[in-house]
Parts: sequence; C-alpha cells; structure tokens
Amino acid sequence: MAGRLQDDLIIEFREEKKMINAQMDLFNPMALSLRKPVAQRLANKGLIVFMEIFCWLALLGSIAFGIFLDKLYPFYILFQLKKPEFSQQLGGIQHVQYLLWTIYGLIGLACILFFFLASALARIRKKNDVLSITGKHIKTLLGQHLTRKAAIDAIEQRHFMELPGTSLHYDINDIPNPGFDEGSIERRI
Repeated sequence: MAGRLQDDLIIEFREEKKMINAQMDLFNPMALSLRKPVAQRLANKGLIVFMEIFCWLALLGSIAFGIFLDKLYPFYILFQLKKPEFSQQLGGIQHVQYLLWTIYGLIGLACILFFFLASALARIRKKNDVLSITGKHIKTLLGQHLTRKAAIDAIEQRHFMELPGTSLHYDINDIPNPGFDEGSIERRI
C-alpha cells in the first residue's frame, strides 16, 4: 500500500512539474510582450489622450464651422452665389444649392469621422488600461509559478536522488486487482 501511495505521489509530483513548466512557457512570452517601461507607457497613453481630446474638439469645431459657415470669410461667398445675377451664370439656383448641400455633407462627414475616431481612441485607451492591469497580474502569476518551480526543483534535488531508480511505467498486467488476489484462490482450493 505504501509503495503505491509513493508511486502515485511521484507521478502527481512529475505531472505538476510538467504543468508548471508548460504554464511558465505560456506566461513568459505574454509577460515579456506586456512589459513596457513606465515612460513609454505614459507617453503612449498621453499621446492617445491628446489625440482623443483633439478629435472631440475637432468634432465640436466642425459643428461650429457648419453653423457659422455663412459668416466665415472665404465661405460667405457661397451664400452670395444665391443672388440671381450669380446663380444665372452658374446654371441656376439648384446648382448653387447642390454646391452648398455638398459642402454641408462634407462637414457632416467630417463630424462623423471625428466622432468615430474619438470613440476608437477611447476604446484603445481603455483596452490599454486593461492590458496594463493584465500585465501586472501575469507578472504576479509568473512570480508565483517561479516560486513553485523553485520549490519543486528543491524537493526533486533533495529527495529524488535518494530514491532508487524505479520505473513508474506500468503494464496493464502489473497492476494488481483488489477484488482478485492470487493468494485467496490458493486458500479456497
């Protein structure tokens, strides 16, 4: 009984060693890729925040540009083209109106693009925060795994050199059947 317990514990020990090594192989590249210097992470975050604020301000500026288009210097001329003497030369008032609607459409398109760009930058900033927290947790997990690996290596060096070189590979015929014991048949016969 003690021999099987010892064999089971040795098998479990080796399986845990394999699992720890596999997890460290998995975590180590992630920890290295997520690790950035604080200055670089701060610069990246600062640039993203600056660009996000710039996009929100550009969105507000585009809206204000559309509202005050008839009062701004080069663009008030477009509204002067509505007068009959200019609209006749351009082929009618509907062509001038099409030109104005096209300019308003371009302003609206710029507003939509600035909105989506600002939203995308906000999502990137939030994901970078999550990745930063994840990087800290992966570093903690990797440290715990390294501690566990060191403990496993210490146990292995201390005890497995003392054990005889037993093979833990079993054949199906080598495993005893607890319901059928060889000695019990001889007693019955």
